[in-house]
Amino acid sequence: LGMLLFMLSSLDTSDKVGKTTTLSGVILLALYLSCDSFTSNWQGVLFESYKVTSLQMMFGTNLFSCLFTAVSLLQQGGFYQSLHFMLQFPSFTLDCILLSISSAAGQLFVFFTIYKFGAIVFTIIMTVRQGLAILLSCIIYAHPISLLGILGILMVLMAVLLQAYCKLRKASLKKKLNQAEV
Repeated sequence: LGMLLFMLSSLDTSDKVGKTTTLSGVILLALYLSCDSFTSNWQGVLFESYKVTSLQMMFGTNLFSCLFTAVSLLQQGGFYQSLHFMLQFPSFTLDCILLSISSAAGQLFVFFTIYKFGAIVFTIIMTVRQGLAILLSCIIYAHPISLLGILGILMVLMAVLLQAYCKLRKASLKKKLNQAEV
């Protein structure tokens, strides 16, 4: 809701392209939030239930991504064109390799965080990171933020802080309960 308020606060009602872009942005935001909350929780369950390691999780994710991309390229007839382009421009290939290495390192940190600290901590980290990126973008590029936009940012920040507080409080209460039982 906070992100929606932030997005809608900068909408110019006379701009038809802006309305369309904002609507598609809201749809993408809803899809992202749905998939993001499902994925990290599902991975947390896999880590706990099946004792999957970070490397196994990363292998499964990347294998699916590669197969999905390859099938999509083959179906659209772009697989061989992609290979030809990579052979024609070796610097592009090098950039792809460097990007892949960076992505793999990032995935290891993501899976390790979920494995070690749980999905809630990972979600908090990602939300704070995205909020800081938006804030920095507004500062660096001098985007004006309306009062409604500031309210949206504060709602997101408060939700993240409340979530962190509840998690810590729950852990504290659980620890006290265990000590009382002993």
